Amino acid sequence: MKFIGLALSCFMFFSLTACADDAATFEAMLALANKGDAEAQYHVGMMYNNGIGTAQDTRQAFQWFEKSASANDPLGAYKLGCYYDGQGAGVVEANADEALKQKLVAANAGYSLAQHDVAVTYARQGNFEEAVKWLKLASAQGYDSSLYGLSSSYHEGKGVKQDLSLAFAYLKLSMMVSQTELTESNKAILDEMIGRMTQAQVDEAQKLVAEWKPQPSALTIKAMGGIAEAEAYLQKAK
Repeated sequence: MKFIGLALSCFMFFSLTACADDAATFEAMLALANKGDAEAQYHVGMMYNNGIGTAQDTRQAFQWFEKSASANDPLGAYKLGCYYDGQGAGVVEANADEALKQKLVAANAGYSLAQHDVAVTYARQGNFEEAVKWLKLASAQGYDSSLYGLSSSYHEGKGVKQDLSLAFAYLKLSMMVSQTELTESNKAILDEMIGRMTQAQVDEAQKLVAEWKPQPSALTIKAMGGIAEAEAYLQKAK
């Protein structure tokens, strides 16, 4: 049960659904971005990245993410970090240090996917204490992969004191959030944990699961808004 090998979040980010008005949204956003609006520059980058309202063009996307990040937009910084982390193959050479630097901007601003990516990066570097710090922040927002990673951390005692109650609770929460069916592998892990736990520990874990509520940040909510968030931003900018 390890979180070190979990995928980074870059490719799951900002899902957009195309519609007839996307081209108009793109043109309006491009006009705003050309005036130096950092958030508009991020949205233009995403529309180029996903081919929404315009032809997909990852080179153009990268350039707009650069502009957005330079103007201190945390989501622009996150996507720039994704490009340096391998998403920009053929556009920019991978640079792990630059990827971490940019993602830390978004992680410190409260974006859960960035926090998870930063945690994975630190874990791969063997810095488990720093990894757990970021896993806790992303888990509190309800990010399922971070909940799983946090369970693994408590189960193995990496970066944190081993705690089977918390390992059990966070594994259950990760499955609940992701709506994952109980696989034979996860059932075996849960059974193994229960076999080593006292009834008091089991009760403590079940109480944590029952009372837990995700608390996504404003930035995480904005990032997950997709094209609707872009359109809302245009309305506010009028």
